[in-house]
Amino acid sequence: LVDFRREKSVEIMDKFLLLLLIILATVKEGALAFLASKSGGPCTTKNSRLLLRAEKNLEQLLVTDSVEGTGDTAKFGAIVTVNYEGFLLEDGTLFDTSMISFKLGYGKVLEGCDKGIKGMRVGGKRVLKIPSKLGFGSAGFGPEPYSVPKNADLEFRVELLSVASGPMSEAAANMGIGLNPKTVYLK
Repeated sequence: LVDFRREKSVEIMDKFLLLLLIILATVKEGALAFLASKSGGPCTTKNSRLLLRAEKNLEQLLVTDSVEGTGDTAKFGAIVTVNYEGFLLEDGTLFDTSMISFKLGYGKVLEGCDKGIKGMRVGGKRVLKIPSKLGFGSAGFGPEPYSVPKNADLEFRVELLSVASGPMSEAAANMGIGLNPKTVYLK
């Protein structure tokens, strides 16, 4: 009878500790997401270097993984295919949405996107909060096909669909072979 009670106590304690760990992990994720939204980054839920700041405008790129991928990693020089939505950070206005493929790190997209997508894994989803200096800067963009005001901080919600490398994948991407027909390849 004593052993049975001891086993039950241990079982209850194990369940309690597991529940406590789940609660702590949830609180930590929420706290990190809150702090990342208020920080000067780069901040990820993996990176606890959270730099709090009081300024209205972003100073540095903020990176938050909403879903961590499990596939290949986006590295410099790889051909990456992403779905994205672009928003004005100030008021949340959607200004662009598309699926694109490009060579990572070669300046084919905004500097903030190049830096923010690097290190993602296929299947991952990431929120990039991009300061103006890593976005369209003092020139802004527009009016066609969309308009972004000068000095606007941006938010991109990105999903990494594929990563490819080597001369064959680059040639295929240049010709649009194997890509979704809705994908725009940035040469």
